[in-house]
Amino acid sequence: MPKSLDDSTAPGGRGPCIVISVQSVVSSIRASDGRDVPFSRAILTINNVCSAEAIDLVPHASLGQEGGTIQDVTHAFTHPAAASIPAGGSTSWDVYDLLLPAHPGTASKVHMFGYRAALNWRFDLAAWAEYRISGSAEPVQTPVSRWSLHWSVPDPSTGAVVLAIEEGKG
Repeated sequence: MPKSLDDSTAPGGRGPCIVISVQSVVSSIRASDGRDVPFSRAILTINNVCSAEAIDLVPHASLGQEGGTIQDVTHAFTHPAAASIPAGGSTSWDVYDLLLPAHPGTASKVHMFGYRAALNWRFDLAAWAEYRISGSAEPVQTPVSRWSLHWSVPDPSTGAVVLAIEEGKG
C-alpha cells in the first residue's frame, strides 16, 4: 500500500515531490459549422519538484458532472507501464479532450452537442498519482487534489468560451 506524503521527501520538507495542478489555457475549438471558437482549456499538469526522477508514475482521476455520477476516468491516461518524470519536469493532459470523453454521461452529450454540451455545467475533477522516487523502493501516493470546472459564454456577442476553476471543490 503506497504511503501518503504528508511530511514529504521534497528538499527542505516542502511537501510532495509530485504536485498536481489545473490551469486555464486560451485556445480554440472547431465548431460543427467549421469555424474556430475561442475556448479556454483546462490543462491538468503533474510536476516533479524534486531533484530526483519520479518513476513508476501512475496518474489517477475521477470526474463528476453536476447532477450525475462520479466516474473513475483513470483509464483515459495513456502512459507507458513505467512512466517517469525527470527532476524538474512535468507532463500535461487536456481535460476537455481526454477526461470529459472518458465519463460515459458527458461523452454522450459532447458527442451529440459538441462543445456546447460542456457549457454551464459544473464538472468536479479529482486527481492524484502514485510514484516512486528514483533510488527508493517505497511507493508514494500524492494527496487528492480537487477542482470544480465551469465553462460558460459570458459575452454571447463574442461567443468565446471561458473557464472558471475553483480549487478544493468537488
